Amino acid sequence: MQVQIRCRSRVSLHRLIPAFPLRITASRGQHILAARGFSRTLREGQTVSIPAFASIDLHLAGSLFSPSACTLVLDDAAVDLRTVMKVGATAPKVEYLRELISGTVFHHPQQEWNARVMASALQTTPDRIRTALFRQGAAFTQICRTQRLMRALFESIQSNLSVADLKARIGWADSRDLEASFYDWFGVSLQTVSRLREDSL
Repeated sequence: MQVQIRCRSRVSLHRLIPAFPLRITASRGQHILAARGFSRTLREGQTVSIPAFASIDLHLAGSLFSPSACTLVLDDAAVDLRTVMKVGATAPKVEYLRELISGTVFHHPQQEWNARVMASALQTTPDRIRTALFRQGAAFTQICRTQRLMRALFESIQSNLSVADLKARIGWADSRDLEASFYDWFGVSLQTVSRLREDSL
């Protein structure tokens, strides 16, 4: 999945946690990437690779007459649950469970995902799913929420969707309002992100 971002103001996207390796290329202006207390300036023409599950902040520094632009490319061709099931594989190794669940939810966010459904698909029990994730410092509901929000970010940059359509597309059933949850997570509103599309300028 690939998105182009253009920005005519200063915008910061916080807590980007991709389920797949992510490449960010600066095509115009300078950008600042921040992670774990460190920051790095990304200048025009430079590309940086972010490993899956690394939490980063992306600061865009565009202006009215000099917009900044960058490209985000997700290497999302990794094997997901549907592929595993098609080839008749048994349950994946425990160390890949977080990756498998995250990738599956990102690719198919509109589906109903819970530990029972996932356990049935992987021919195991919900308790084993929860225990394996706990050992990895993860929780099933948090994985689903994070990856649905990440999908909402990419969808809202790619397409001009109403909030209702976006909620349906990402399977948002959380009791909290999507707009509020999106702002709490990324530090920007859905309206601001919609203005980052190339066709919005």
